[in-house]
Amino acid sequence: MKNKDLFTSKMFHRLLTPSLLSSVGLAFADMADAVVVGQRMGAAGLAAISFCLPFYMILNVLMLGLGIGGSSRYSRLLGEGKPKEAVECFNRIMRAGVLLGVFLAVGVNLSAETILCFFGAASSDPAVYAASRSYLGIIASGAPLFFINYEIPYFLRSDGRGRLSGAGFLLGSVTDILASLLFVICFDWGIRGAAWATLLGVSVSILSYLPSILPGRNGEKHLLCLSCPSPCLGEVFACFKTGAATSSQYIFQMVFLLIANNVLIRIAGEDGVAVFDMVQNASYLILYLYEGTARAMQPLLCTFYGERNAQAMDRTLQLGYRSAFIAGGLAAALIGIFPGFICSLFGLDSQAGKELGKGALRLFGLSSFFAGTSVLLETYYQSVEEEGSAFLLACLRGWAVLVPCTVLFSFTSLSNFFWLYPVCESVSLFLFFLWRWKRGKGAPVFDGKRVLSANIQGGNKDIARVTEEVGRFCRQWEGEHRQAYFVSLAVEEICMAIVEKNKQEEKTVALQITLIALPEHEFELHIRDNTDIFNPFSLESAKAGEKNGFDMDALGVMVIKQQAKDYFYRNYQGFNSLVVRI
Repeated sequence: MKNKDLFTSKMFHRLLTPSLLSSVGLAFADMADAVVVGQRMGAAGLAAISFCLPFYMILNVLMLGLGIGGSSRYSRLLGEGKPKEAVECFNRIMRAGVLLGVFLAVGVNLSAETILCFFGAASSDPAVYAASRSYLGIIASGAPLFFINYEIPYFLRSDGRGRLSGAGFLLGSVTDILASLLFVICFDWGIRGAAWATLLGVSVSILSYLPSILPGRNGEKHLLCLSCPSPCLGEVFACFKTGAATSSQYIFQMVFLLIANNVLIRIAGEDGVAVFDMVQNASYLILYLYEGTARAMQPLLCTFYGERNAQAMDRTLQLGYRSAFIAGGLAAALIGIFPGFICSLFGLDSQAGKELGKGALRLFGLSSFFAGTSVLLETYYQSVEEEGSAFLLACLRGWAVLVPCTVLFSFTSLSNFFWLYPVCESVSLFLFFLWRWKRGKGAPVFDGKRVLSANIQGGNKDIARVTEEVGRFCRQWEGEHRQAYFVSLAVEEICMAIVEKNKQEEKTVALQITLIALPEHEFELHIRDNTDIFNPFSLESAKAGEKNGFDMDALGVMVIKQQAKDYFYRNYQGFNSLVVRI
């Protein structure tokens, strides 16, 4: 038996590439409005967009809370072999998102003036206020589209279709950028053009996702398919509670934006707010790479957590840190080397604005290492259902440390104000680690003693050795003799069927086996393999029913199928995954 993990690295990198591509595309799309408006309207346009950023934070709290929490539950349910419950969760989350979007669209447009006064736009000059009003009204009207566009990709990644998720985001982002250039530069629609370009990009992304969740031409349904399950507010709230451990940081981000906008408009006018908006937009180039890596980690961590596969979880975390720091570090270095170019890109042409912008960009780059570490840690704790730790870290960096730092640095000079970024992120991370150290290790995420794991490479001797170990494990956890026999038989027959099916292939068959001793004296078996798409239960049972010939392997699999309490097969990230509960 070999303990080397043969699957996690390949699964992670299949998710990572499309996730990073979609993150880059999303970063450029989010920057597009500020870049194009800045080029056309200068500091006034940047200031108007900055005053509307708090609304985006409200959207993010709700969208990501539902999307992250819902997709985490979806992955865990699939990992536990419960596809029906997983699909119902998806549809309930989608319905909740659309209803929330409609409520926001109506509410914001009816009270836009009051909201903008609260955001700080009323104290700016009339032109900036009018631009802010126009931009906010259009963006708010598209709130239902934002919910749909942000929730579907989370579920697609959890369903093993990360490439489609990345391609859809990238297509929408490119559309947004091109439409911004067309509407703002060519048609001279000003800030309204930037807002309509954003909604057009979101709509194109949604259209690219729809074929993957609607019935096909012959009525065939994907696993992840739209339906109308009975309402369950409890499940929606539970999902949002899980996702809110991460998305709640946007509440605090909104508070930060409100304070910063009001402080900067007071001490530096629209130029100070414009520099602040530039830094916020340029930060997407760095932070979205960390968040993209976290999105690649999240479905794997949830899946492996559902399987109780500690080795694969640790490996996923290691790969995530390495990839995030390479990608995010490179982006931070480029911004630090060429800050003048970034300032010019956003339309900051005055010498004073450029000097202030250069220093602010470099200080944010310095903070990005700490911010990226926090993003990855939040994703990990959320995936293993330690919402308390994720929420604490989000609170520290988003409110408990950020707000006092913002107030403190508001009393310094304008050039020193942006030191709040590295100070806030480093102090937040230090306090979090101090809390974890004072708290001690705490209880493990699950009882590792109740889990048996093995990674083997298709040899009959290795399969026989694992089968013997499975029998001992079942007896250790008080499994009945008959139950232990059938669990051992399941491991032997399924693994041998997979090996026999692929004898003609040149590659060596790799198998990952995880057996969990559940309460109530039940056992849950997870088998993952690297062969072509192959479900032993469906294919072998059909073979056994043929009139010509008699297949002993098929007979063994049929016996297991009859004795199993339930079972579930799917091909996930290019590998076959089978869950059997006995």
